[in-house]
Amino acid sequence: MTLIDRYVHEVGRHLPRKNRTDIQTELRSLLVDALEDRAGSEPTEAEIAELLKEHGPPKAVAASYHPEGQYLIGPALYPLFKLVTGITLAAVLGAQLLAWGLALLAGQGSFAPLQVLEWLLSGVPAAFGTIVIVFAILQRFEVRPDTTDIAWDPESLPRIEEAITVKRGERIFGIVMGIVILVLLVFFPQWIGFVKFPGGEFFANPVIPQYIGLISFSILAGIALDIYLLWQGEWKTATRLAKVAVNLLSITMLLLLVQGHTAWLVDHGAGGMIAALQGLADIADGSWHIIGMQAFRLAFGVAAIVIIVDTIMMVYRMIRDSYMRRGSTIKIPLTKS
Repeated sequence: MTLIDRYVHEVGRHLPRKNRTDIQTELRSLLVDALEDRAGSEPTEAEIAELLKEHGPPKAVAASYHPEGQYLIGPALYPLFKLVTGITLAAVLGAQLLAWGLALLAGQGSFAPLQVLEWLLSGVPAAFGTIVIVFAILQRFEVRPDTTDIAWDPESLPRIEEAITVKRGERIFGIVMGIVILVLLVFFPQWIGFVKFPGGEFFANPVIPQYIGLISFSILAGIALDIYLLWQGEWKTATRLAKVAVNLLSITMLLLLVQGHTAWLVDHGAGGMIAALQGLADIADGSWHIIGMQAFRLAFGVAAIVIIVDTIMMVYRMIRDSYMRRGSTIKIPLTKS
């Protein structure tokens, strides 16, 4: 790939999706024309780098393509606003999740998930609102950051990663389901269980409430990642690593649930799942709950296996893609798009 390809790609990262492709095509054509006029059909890397230096840093070029008008936070300030917002929200969420995790490890039973939800619902909007107000004031007084980086070097442009677009419907579904499960865990843990048929007798799962803190922590981490992915719009190396971390947390939580159910079943004299299924036909009225708890354990075990396989495949793809990017020496000719 050429420096121009990397430059146009980097500019596109800071453009709105609606007209990103058209602007990138126009910019690439402009750069190719200017390069041909200056250096002919076979320019050197140094000549390409000099042209890009004169054109300016990618963020500044992207800002110049935004339409003029009235903004709460304008194009010149938006890259800095996005950076500050990301750092602040990550710090706020990270600090809270870390505090929650340390409290769980310390065995502080009074640390309820409801307290965390209450803090997030008040702390995150407050932090975000403060940032918006500060940048709105900067916009009102037309404060503009200096986007001209004298030391900017086209050679420092990042390599183009194969962009994998986030499936927004999948992420939104994950967020909604996560919130539903979280509300069920926090407010109605007594509803988690199973019903005997016939008879309609309900049996509340006695194991899951013991792990509400860890389950809620895992769900919140997944919701936070899904929200960030919706904001970014595509998968990157950093978000893939974050997904692996969230998966490892989910695997840990599921294995603990399997262990907790196993301990409960052993305490109640239950055998393995196969033995329980073999005795299903003549199960006694007082032992039907054993089958239900066996089913819960099986479901958590299967879910853990699925996530383990998914995590292994994700790590494999990351290593493969990284190796292919390092080994690639293909050059793209300077032709107009």
